[in-house]
Amino acid sequence: MRTYALKRLLGMFPLLLGITMISFAMMHLAPGEPAVTGQEFNPKVSSQDIERLRSYYGLDKPLYEQYWNWLKRLAVLDFGESFSSDHRPVLDKVLERLPVTLWINILAMMVIFLVAIPIGVMSAVKQDSWFDRTMTVFVFIGFAIPSFWLGLLLMMGLGVNMNLLPISGIHDYSWQQMGFWEQQLDFFKHLILPVFVSAIGGLAGMSRFMRTGMLEVIRADYITTARAMGVPENTIRYRLALKNAILPIITLLGLSIPGLIGGSVIVEYLFSLPGMGRLFYEAILARDYTVVMGITVIGAVLTLIGNLMADLAYAWADPRIRQGQG
Repeated sequence: MRTYALKRLLGMFPLLLGITMISFAMMHLAPGEPAVTGQEFNPKVSSQDIERLRSYYGLDKPLYEQYWNWLKRLAVLDFGESFSSDHRPVLDKVLERLPVTLWINILAMMVIFLVAIPIGVMSAVKQDSWFDRTMTVFVFIGFAIPSFWLGLLLMMGLGVNMNLLPISGIHDYSWQQMGFWEQQLDFFKHLILPVFVSAIGGLAGMSRFMRTGMLEVIRADYITTARAMGVPENTIRYRLALKNAILPIITLLGLSIPGLIGGSVIVEYLFSLPGMGRLFYEAILARDYTVVMGITVIGAVLTLIGNLMADLAYAWADPRIRQGQG
């Protein structure tokens, strides 16, 4: 197990290098530059001024040289300074927004895992029952509803009309006057709608995958043999079948992390949350290359760590993987 984990960990570095290389090239090939964006219609900015800005940002150098200089700074965890007017260090801006994004994604993953697996198991055990048919309808609705449209409906219904949940921001305007536990409660109340909108699509799909996997396992020969030997049905379902049926779900949970991080852009912008996704969107519009690359690296690292954890969990559940036989 330790050797397998070390191999997977070392394999992350060339993959991360490839991600940064592609992202850097795509960002610089997009039209517009920090020195030009916002200055096109300013009569006071001459072409000489723009060239001086390009030289100041190092954008007058060849692309490979810009990437190499950025990579050398990254090696010492220096993400550079933002191209925006505040010129703050990129790492400070990202770390300031990262906790909100992490909370949304971690809670969404927990909701998906804790709700989708029981729904999938029950749908498989009670195949073609009213519960199974109801969950099938739920899955189709969850796949079909756009997240931004669902978010707007929930904001109007639960926030504006019923006034049950806050619809924007991360805390109330009177947050400073609250006690410690009131502040924590207020924080999590502001996360309920964003987490639900982030989790609904993955919840629908994961429950369907769990149902399919469970149906395949409970029809296997060893399950039939266990029933013939008089093993209790609950033991068969939740100790023998569930562990094998959950293997594909572990992989899917790891692969769903990029989608959750990417979906944070929509959710955070919709609910006006000061998260990493919203910062990423604003940096792309402003062509703030250093912020975009900083968020890309951190998002890629989080994704690779999530995939590594999924692989390790898969190896723990299936001994053939960690023994190099799977």
